[in-house]
Amino acid sequence: MKTKSKSALTLSMVCAMALSCMPFVEPTRAEAAFDKDAKQTVADMGLGWNLGNSLDSYSGTTIGGNRGSTSSETAWGNPATTKAMIDMVKESGVKTVRVPVTWYEHMDPYTYKIDDVWMNRVEEVVNYVLEDDMYCILNVHHDTGEKGWLKANSKDLQKKEAMFRSIWEQVSENFEDYGDKLVFEGFNEILDESSNQWWNPSSEACPISNELNQIFVDVVRGSGGNNAKRNLICNTYCAGANNEITSQFVLPKDTVSNRLIVEAHVYQPFEFTHESYPEITTWTSSPLDMVLNNLNSTFAQKGIPVIIGEFGCANKNNMDEITSWAKYLVEKCTGYGMGCIWWDNGSQYKIYNRRTLKVSQPELLNAMLEAAGSDVPASAQKFVRGDINGDGKLNDTDLEMLRNYLLKKTVKISDKADINMDGKVTMADFVQMNKAILNPDPASDPRNLCANEDNWASWTDTSNGGQGEMFFMDNGVSMQVDKGGKNEWDAQFFYDAITLEQGAKYQISFDYVSDSPQTTTFIVNQGHDDYLPYYLDSLNWTTNVQHYKATFDFTSKTDNMCRVTYNLGGSGVNVPYKATITNLSLIKLSGGGSSSSSSSSTQSGTSASTGTNLAADASKFSSWANTEGGASASFKSLSNGLQISVKNSGTEEWYVQGIYPGIKFEKGATYEISFDHQADKAVKFGVKLQQNYEPYGQYSNEPVYASTQKQHYSAEFTMTDPTDDNTACVFNCGALNTNATITITDLVIKKIS
Repeated sequence: MKTKSKSALTLSMVCAMALSCMPFVEPTRAEAAFDKDAKQTVADMGLGWNLGNSLDSYSGTTIGGNRGSTSSETAWGNPATTKAMIDMVKESGVKTVRVPVTWYEHMDPYTYKIDDVWMNRVEEVVNYVLEDDMYCILNVHHDTGEKGWLKANSKDLQKKEAMFRSIWEQVSENFEDYGDKLVFEGFNEILDESSNQWWNPSSEACPISNELNQIFVDVVRGSGGNNAKRNLICNTYCAGANNEITSQFVLPKDTVSNRLIVEAHVYQPFEFTHESYPEITTWTSSPLDMVLNNLNSTFAQKGIPVIIGEFGCANKNNMDEITSWAKYLVEKCTGYGMGCIWWDNGSQYKIYNRRTLKVSQPELLNAMLEAAGSDVPASAQKFVRGDINGDGKLNDTDLEMLRNYLLKKTVKISDKADINMDGKVTMADFVQMNKAILNPDPASDPRNLCANEDNWASWTDTSNGGQGEMFFMDNGVSMQVDKGGKNEWDAQFFYDAITLEQGAKYQISFDYVSDSPQTTTFIVNQGHDDYLPYYLDSLNWTTNVQHYKATFDFTSKTDNMCRVTYNLGGSGVNVPYKATITNLSLIKLSGGGSSSSSSSSTQSGTSASTGTNLAADASKFSSWANTEGGASASFKSLSNGLQISVKNSGTEEWYVQGIYPGIKFEKGATYEISFDHQADKAVKFGVKLQQNYEPYGQYSNEPVYASTQKQHYSAEFTMTDPTDDNTACVFNCGALNTNATITITDLVIKKIS
């Protein structure tokens, strides 16, 4: 491919200093009719997919901290993007790929010049997409967000605008000759750095967001070439889809008509889609309808095209629910003429396995394709690793084609020949393929909770110095650890999306081997929030294969998002080394069958009508805030409950409390506790049964997930301690990390046995 160099300097760079010429790659699709306006383009985009946690990954917060390198692409555990990966996406029926890119680590901190190595790598990936005749959306991603430098506030605004302008001057120049299937998106989820930046931004946030959108459009249009008529995408503040945000959005002025698209992101109901709420596994349509109807009435009905640039749901072992949610969303958006692009982070939200190059959630993908009005190709339904000739089988024909390639009888071969997924086609692939054909794996034990290779993922914290890459092996995975980092979790791989049931006994077993002696830990842990361990043990790795086997009791509340994690980092490991896990098995031996005590985000109900309510007098509610600890709140008594308005929640959950005292709990008795709750935003608080006297010992403590929708909570509790005549039901509303108003009504506590 030929290269060309341009010596024209951007305005921002001229102001900083004179720069030398930069090399650029000749685009493969320079000619395009540009005959589709924004609305027609959205209609033509079909279902889209985000190449998430790849070119948008970063390893630090320093501008220019990773110049001359593309290592950040794999910093968050995903493999480097390949043409074969994008081909797989194309073959599955998707028509659009959003390529999120984070730029600041690859820019000169003084001149803002984007490093040639990074620009060329971005262009290479863009070319992968365009060469497959798909739409490619290119953006500015984690330069915004909670840890980004580009904020929608007035602090250092001129400097931020100059840097933002410079990025788009350089990107526009680099891609000015590209055709109409390349679409630019100004920025991702921009925030304002206020204490409640997602839900209640400052008064200047939306106007500054609008101003940055106008700068983006002006820079691209003024750059010449095909950019004068290219379709452009402008996000709302925080990519919000609710009326409070969209009502403040102003479509930029443009020099060409009907070439602007509005983008928003949809993750409603939030408790259902987000990994921080593992117990919420079902959904109802009302929160989703609210935002989609708003986007339709605010934009689509007025002739302004819309895309949902991100939507997705964490896998909580509830794929049927996720599929029905996604199908409903895409069908409704398609009816409104809005496009949809699934967010795939390569882990809990993934629909493709980027290492094995196959669709990991074919039912979900096919449902979305059908909802978008697209055909479902056969390749979206079936994939066989090593199937070189594409007939859906792994057999001697594929082995012969690989043999001819290795003997140089043929000069080209499909990337599917890389059966061990190490990025190369070598004799090792021939040996593994031959073994797979002669000795196919026996059927997986149906009891094994870890039988799906698509649930493997990895993580390296490059900001702490960790560095490594995971590869698939026969019936397992291995990780090449090049740098251990500071902590043992700075390099790890894990098997995700496991449900562990309260009261069950489990057996875990696996084989493990390393190419050098190491001592590390493995854990069975949360796949969310603080990733707390449920079971852990140390492994003394040697160069001989060892077998591990143990049993453990799961006493915690049922968790739908557990994982088995192998920590391979830390300052004590001897790097570089390669660790391999095979034959991982996790089997429930006995017990369990319980479900989590909190109701889903979509259930509703009323107080029980039988039994004596031990908390019938709402006037007994009292309240407390630990002002010495910095907490502050106001409390409002209701005829049937209490409203708690938290202004500063403090650092501990008990710093703000609503208290119902004087309840008698008898030893050996079982009680039902229920109440209705609602908040002005999504928050997690706690309901606790405890002594109403020092030392305030607790009998139970459960989380409650509140949202803007009224919900009903119900749980059972058995008193195993001695009878207590003065127990309190306490609603802990501290440590929320935000201000919020929480309403508790219709508290019912009744003895049921």
